[in-house]
Amino acid sequence: MRITSPQTPQPAAPAQRPWWHRPFRMFQTNLREIDAGLDVETVLDTVEAHGADTWLLNAGGILSFYPTDLGFQTRNPYLAQRPSGDLVGDAVAAAHARGVRLLARMDFSKVTQRIAAEHPEWCFTSATGHLQHYNGLVSVCPSGEYYQSRTFEILDEVIDRYPVDGFFFNWFGFNEVDYSRTYHGPCHCSSCARAFAQFGAGAALPTGPDAASYDLWRRFVAETIDTLTGRIREHIAGRRPDAGLILGQSADIMFHEANNAIGRQLWPHATAEAVSAFRSHRPEVPVLVNAVAFIDMPYRMAGEEPDHFAQYLVQAISRGANPSTYIMGVPGDIPYPCLDIAGEITRFHRRWDEIYADLTPAARTALVQPDRQHQDPDRYAEATAEYHGLYSALQERHLPFDVIARRHIDDIAGSGGLDRYALLILPDLGSLPVDTVATLDAFVERGGAVLCTGSSAITDDAVQLGCLPATRREAVHAGPERLFGVYVAPEPAQAGPEPTQAGPDESLPTPAGHRAPDDGIPAAYAAPVLPVHGAYHYLAWDDDARTRLTLLGQAPYGPPEKCHGHPSLPHPGYALANHGRGRAAVVPWTIGRTYRDLGLTTVRDTVVDLAGELLDGSDDAQADLPEHVEMVVHRSAGRLVVHLINLSGVRRNTVGPPIPVDGGRLRVKATEPGATAHALVADRPCTVNPVDLADGGSGAGDELVVDIPAFGLFEVIVLSGPDQER
Repeated sequence: MRITSPQTPQPAAPAQRPWWHRPFRMFQTNLREIDAGLDVETVLDTVEAHGADTWLLNAGGILSFYPTDLGFQTRNPYLAQRPSGDLVGDAVAAAHARGVRLLARMDFSKVTQRIAAEHPEWCFTSATGHLQHYNGLVSVCPSGEYYQSRTFEILDEVIDRYPVDGFFFNWFGFNEVDYSRTYHGPCHCSSCARAFAQFGAGAALPTGPDAASYDLWRRFVAETIDTLTGRIREHIAGRRPDAGLILGQSADIMFHEANNAIGRQLWPHATAEAVSAFRSHRPEVPVLVNAVAFIDMPYRMAGEEPDHFAQYLVQAISRGANPSTYIMGVPGDIPYPCLDIAGEITRFHRRWDEIYADLTPAARTALVQPDRQHQDPDRYAEATAEYHGLYSALQERHLPFDVIARRHIDDIAGSGGLDRYALLILPDLGSLPVDTVATLDAFVERGGAVLCTGSSAITDDAVQLGCLPATRREAVHAGPERLFGVYVAPEPAQAGPEPTQAGPDESLPTPAGHRAPDDGIPAAYAAPVLPVHGAYHYLAWDDDARTRLTLLGQAPYGPPEKCHGHPSLPHPGYALANHGRGRAAVVPWTIGRTYRDLGLTTVRDTVVDLAGELLDGSDDAQADLPEHVEMVVHRSAGRLVVHLINLSGVRRNTVGPPIPVDGGRLRVKATEPGATAHALVADRPCTVNPVDLADGGSGAGDELVVDIPAFGLFEVIVLSGPDQER
């Protein structure tokens, strides 16, 4: 990874850019109705002491925290506690007097029962004709007039009265599930019925995930929300260009809520993954990570574990997002033990504001994220297991990578963003859209590399990608009965007779019919012997495919006296081929899922070494650090910025205190001599030395080793050229 790059994008002049294109830090007070009488000056003291420069405050929707005159909005009765009767007005004036931005939190997901009774056509309606009641409120539907029209009137009222700096919309979607996790299904209101019939060419609304039209309905939901978001963004921009919208993909600021959930299996990289997918798709659009200070909605007064919360914010800033802390109520009313460490990280981000300005992803590898919208739940779960295993493998071996969503590959290619990658990894994704197939083949033709695992790019047993060294799938074995006792390993030294070519089924001897040692089947094997777990896809390989390792078929795995007889089959562990100016590789089994479920480093190292071979030196950043440290690389104004995140505290369902890392080394390439390095957390310079031949360097003087100081939760190393400031 070179310290400087002539391709580093140049930011627009500051005067041409709205405030949200500079790094910012937010603090959210999600108020209860009883909090309308809060002291704005005291809260602003907390916001600024936390390191934030932006305050997100309840404004309108379910309850207005200002004296609304609109009959379809309900004034908060506790506004009577304020002399002005207007919390939003008081807050925006006090915030702007201090130079703090004030953002308005809106929630249009529900209305009071009075409004619902007056306008039942605005409301969510179940397949059985029932409205969705919750704690005295009634859910409304994004297809209906309230969302499609009345929200604009509410926004206009706020814009006309207050110089707010932006808007955030909560729970902006279809209420298929309520706060208590009760499933209500897709909305069947008259507006949904009309809109979905037009969208789906007459298809019937589904009643739930098992319905044939459910996947189509999910696409309808996504398009409805995206279209409405775009309209709202255009409306706000037209009325108040200096007010940003925080919402989904088409907003000014993309949003991710970092949170915990009871019963949800912890994926410790969730925040970094989400931000990376956003930034890879639209690197010019800022991302906000709103980190939740409580453990889950049913326990809003129970504070999150501080070290768990710290991971939200550190992962956010490491991937180029803006950090935000989200609490319930007025600061100080509810004890949240994570606020101290949240303040430390927020103030760190504020101190190094110039480093985080225009932070640009610089990894040369991209791991493709499975698409929930275009896969059934079982297939999505399998692809996600593969993806998680490969994510962990790359992270532990310190191979820098970005995440790109499968559905965004074509958009990224269209904007030229795909060209900065040398390697794309596709984890058991199954069938790909026709346009994406063309995009990936062109990527390899131009000199890129693709690594497919499992079922990636296979549809109806045909291999879709022309760059791959296979043409079709002949069979697939999945599950314990077919795969217990099956391995991938080097070709045994003493191979037996050639197995039958009748097909995979006939060439796998069953435990009852195993062959004896005198049949020539060896009893000794060379390393690595890798268990095949999940699925193996038997492919018809091209003549130019360079195959490596071999499949060892089933043999008894019990009792011990009978554990022998694995035949060597004519199917590889993986294969590679050249295509155009690039290369492609196929691992025809779920090697990522195998690593995720079994945890064998031999499996991990096999796939990461293959990725390194495909990169062929194009990704030069290396780290001598413990496996539990994640390395993330970016550029900022020509400087190389390397975040190192200590994940040693990850537990089954939370994150505890990290084990300190006793230093390490970072190896990079420099385009010119005289580079310097600075550790931002330790706030001291790092020793930088050339890599000499004894250390495996080229001796050309363009490779450097940076000594990393000891660190706890995280460290950030900034490498600058001789003419650059830190």
